[in-house]
Amino acid sequence: MVLLNAHGNYLIGPELSLSTREKRQIPNEQRSPWPPVKMQAARDNVLTNHSSARARSLSSVYNCMGMVFASRRTWIDPEYLPMILKDDEYQRVNNRGELQSGDVVVYRNDQDVVSHVGIVAEVNANLEEATWEVVVLSQWGASGEFFHFDNDVNPLLGNPTEYWTDRI
Repeated sequence: MVLLNAHGNYLIGPELSLSTREKRQIPNEQRSPWPPVKMQAARDNVLTNHSSARARSLSSVYNCMGMVFASRRTWIDPEYLPMILKDDEYQRVNNRGELQSGDVVVYRNDQDVVSHVGIVAEVNANLEEATWEVVVLSQWGASGEFFHFDNDVNPLLGNPTEYWTDRI
C-alpha cells in the first residue's frame, strides 16, 4: 500500500508513537528519502550560499523538529513546538552568555511564526566585540543537517528569536 500525507508526500510508514512527558501525542510523518543525487545537489546549494555551513549528514527522512525532538526519525510540524516546550518543561534562556551545548534555538519568520529549530553545538565568547558566537546544528528542511552560525540560515528558515533549555 502506498501512503500519502495531507501534503501529497509519500510516507514510508505510519506516524511514530511519539508523545511529550505529559503524554500528549505529537503528530508526525515518516517520509521517503530523496535520491542521493538530489541530496548532493541540496547540500551543494547550502554550502555555496552559507559561508559558515558545514555538512554533518544528508537525510530527507526527518525535518528540524524531528532531529531535535524525535532522534532524527520523522517530520514534526513546528506548530507543535509550544506544546513540546511546555510539556517537557523547557525554560527560556534570555542571555546568550548562559547558553550551553544541547540547548534549543527557535527561529521565526516575518509573520512571527515558528519556522525552524536547531540545537546549540558551541558557544564562543568574542571578547573584542563583547558578543557571543553561537554555532547551531540543524536540519534544513529535507536538505540535510548542517553546523552553522545561528544567524546564517536560508531566509525561509527565519531568524533566531529565542533559546530554550531542559537543564535543571
